[in-house]
Amino acid sequence: MHRSPKTMAVVTAAAAATLLAACSGGGGDDGAGTGDDAGQPSAAPVSDGSFVLGVANDPGNLDPSMTVLSVTRTVSRLSYDTLVHQRQDGTFVSQLATDWEVGPQEIAFTLDPDVTCSDGSPLTATDVKDNIDYVSDPENQSPLLGVFVPAGLTTEADDEAGTVTVTAPEPNAFLLHGFTNVFILCRSGLDDHDALAQETHGTGPWVLSEAVADDHYTYTRRADYAWGPDSTTLEGDGVPEEVVVRVIANPTTLTNLVLSGEVNAATVIGADADRLDAEGVDKIELRSPQGEFVFNQAEGQPGSDPEVRQALLQALNIEALATVATGREDSQSVGLVTTEPQPCQGDTVSGNLPTYDVEAAASALDAAGWTAGPDGVRTKDGEPLAMTFVYPAGTGDSVAAAAELAEQMWREVGADVTLQSVTSTQINEVLFATGDWDAGWVPLTVSLPSQLVPFFSGPAAPDGTNFGHLDNTVYNENSVEALSTGDTEEACALWNEAESALISEGDVVPMFDAVAGVYLSGGTLQYPGGELDGSSLRLGQ
Repeated sequence: MHRSPKTMAVVTAAAAATLLAACSGGGGDDGAGTGDDAGQPSAAPVSDGSFVLGVANDPGNLDPSMTVLSVTRTVSRLSYDTLVHQRQDGTFVSQLATDWEVGPQEIAFTLDPDVTCSDGSPLTATDVKDNIDYVSDPENQSPLLGVFVPAGLTTEADDEAGTVTVTAPEPNAFLLHGFTNVFILCRSGLDDHDALAQETHGTGPWVLSEAVADDHYTYTRRADYAWGPDSTTLEGDGVPEEVVVRVIANPTTLTNLVLSGEVNAATVIGADADRLDAEGVDKIELRSPQGEFVFNQAEGQPGSDPEVRQALLQALNIEALATVATGREDSQSVGLVTTEPQPCQGDTVSGNLPTYDVEAAASALDAAGWTAGPDGVRTKDGEPLAMTFVYPAGTGDSVAAAAELAEQMWREVGADVTLQSVTSTQINEVLFATGDWDAGWVPLTVSLPSQLVPFFSGPAAPDGTNFGHLDNTVYNENSVEALSTGDTEEACALWNEAESALISEGDVVPMFDAVAGVYLSGGTLQYPGGELDGSSLRLGQ
């Protein structure tokens, strides 16, 4: 089935990235500086200057095939392209591919023959095939496998025709969406993945020229770039000469720099966002998971007992936590996918959580064999009910205050709680390596429910990405069935049932969303589906 790249109708939804991060982009409403029509300069454009993008965390290893971190994927979109691009309204447009034919489990891409790499070499169909094959090979342990690229995918390339064909082992309603998020490396990067940690080897509009960890990353414009979304170029008014990504961990400092015009764009939440709103600063509004609660169910952990999970959830006043964390009454989550437009509608949270009741929670813990000691801490078989609660750093004082409130609520029913704030890079080590955590807020921003499967099922960490050691029978069965259907309506019904099962069992509980904004000061950009369009950055004074 053929679809024109410029007129293709919406198949399901915007394909934003799966982002393991504290404050990442979700979907945005169209408005001042929003989506694909984002904030075209209202003042006189400024060319050849520096566009300063503020981020809260250092991106770490810059290899785009080996990370799902929000900040790393954001900077990756400055230097790397994808085969196709999806706009805020859900339509697909050309990028590296000028045309594509989509079947139930197969896509044939036709590449733009004029695309070149930053070193001047042409991009070939074999290069694209090798990119996809690298992610598809389990030995490379790419976290994109099973998220954007389905396991068992096969590829064929024809350099003379400039075509690449990908075939999934089963029908997949979301197959094309995944390729809006797979960055394509050039041959020099494919041949030396170690170099990608601090260098860029892509076809994208900007080339990394300087990297100072925890401080700044400078990218230089490619004057010959002409294959952005729907043939976007880096020509015309307002095109900067360079992009400087500044790492600014303190949200108040970052806000001050936006107000002064020293930072042209930055994501800000909480009280600092209120300051920017009060000043009338243009923004792209984003909604993303922030209080996505997960228990560690590894053997021997308190969370491995379903009775303990339900009791501890019943001890939490989720409405109060959401209000403290976000300062908003409309921030409580209704599902795991927040990016607009959502592929599957519905509220999977309401009716699937125990009612807040401290006395009932305490009684449930008594019944589960956890006895309160003289210090108030419960024990069972000589082991205390000790909980290390992790939550994302860089989200401001409000989320830290909400974590402290959760600690108080759990101490009231006899848990000994240790709070641990973790950065985006530290959380990889904690979740996927050491396993030194018991529960916490681990936000995963996705646009498709299928992108959550490797995080909530399958091999547990450190052998896989199932960091919570979850094994929910309904979720496992329904997700497999949903992944294999090419019918969107049928797939969504299965996904909603699967998600409801996770929540009702206390495996994963979306508590509250971050309603954030990418604030714009002296610059504009496009952020469709919560993903930066690297070719869209413009300056205006």
